[in-house]
Amino acid sequence: MGRPSTGRVQPLLGALLGSVLAGLLPCSGRASDAAERPRAPQAPVQYFQSDPQACQPDAIRAAYKAHLQPFADQSPAVLAQLRRVQDDMTLASLKRCVQKGLLTRPQASVLFRELGLTLPGTVIPVTSGPAPEAAQPAPSSAPATAP
Repeated sequence: MGRPSTGRVQPLLGALLGSVLAGLLPCSGRASDAAERPRAPQAPVQYFQSDPQACQPDAIRAAYKAHLQPFADQSPAVLAQLRRVQDDMTLASLKRCVQKGLLTRPQASVLFRELGLTLPGTVIPVTSGPAPEAAQPAPSSAPATAP
């Protein structure tokens, strides 16, 4: 009993190596690897669950005025885009608060006007001045004048 002859093993190794290489090398008739891979699932849309505290008009006002402050050093074009996103998110929050009964329609309407919100799809103009909510002083901060 001796060693198996190398004459019989070499053709088997050659065929095995050939099939492995053929599987690794792209062929012209074969679809690309990217087309064969399944697409990554999209992240599920998650909505903020409004609660009584988040739906208070004062909380909505404060949050709206504070959200763009960290971006004050950005260009006017960027601020206009951020304002568009902020308006859309605030409007969606107002709608959810009304749907849940945590805010009345008249309260939501007043907030919409007070904050200067725009409807989705409205182009917010690029301005070189301060943001509208920062340019207008609050009515309560007006100095009282004595007669």
